[in-house]
Amino acid sequence: MSKWIMSACFLALTAAPAAAVDVRLDSYRNPKNENFRIFNHMYLDGVRGGLMASNAWLKRHGGQMLFCMPGDLALTSEQTEEIMLKSADKRSAKGEVVIALLLLWGMQDTYPCEKPASQQTAPAPAD
Repeated sequence: MSKWIMSACFLALTAAPAAAVDVRLDSYRNPKNENFRIFNHMYLDGVRGGLMASNAWLKRHGGQMLFCMPGDLALTSEQTEEIMLKSADKRSAKGEVVIALLLLWGMQDTYPCEKPASQQTAPAPAD
């Protein structure tokens, strides 16, 4: 069953026109119908997976991670949506903003990384 669902999703995504690559905040908040609502949620879950995979790659290769989520935490779809929507509200985002960016910024807000000692600001010298 899972392979069938993945195959159907892959087919739907490859058949979609190139203009439908990004989901914008307005279309996420106001889907045209139930199918669009389901697609938007699947898209957001895919963005979450991509961000987490990118973060894992950066960590493995010594790069600076995008956000620092606790290793034992697994985000649900509902939590992911809440993080993205809070990010949109915090930034007073307009309808054309891509939800992938809003989720990235929200993950950075929710799970910030400590700055390395070399990047922390030094105290001002005493006069």
